[in-house]
Amino acid sequence: MKKGNEGPLRAFALVGTIGVELAASVIFGFWAGRQIDSWLKTEPWFMLAGLLFGLALGITGIFFLIKQFFGE
Repeated sequence: MKKGNEGPLRAFALVGTIGVELAASVIFGFWAGRQIDSWLKTEPWFMLAGLLFGLALGITGIFFLIKQFFGE
C-alpha cells in the first residue's frame, strides 16, 4: 500500500472505531443498569446511572483513542 493512501484509510478506521466504542459502552452500561434494577427492584435508577457511566466511559475511551491516533 502506498504511503499516501494510508491517511484516509486510517481516518475511516478511526471514525468507525469511535462509533463502535461509544455505542458498545453506552449499551453495556444500559444493560448492566437494567440487570441491577431488576435484581434490586429499583427501576430506573441504576439504568440511568449505568447509562451515564457508559457514556462517560465511552467519551474517555474516545479521548485516549484520538490522543493515540494523533501521537500526542
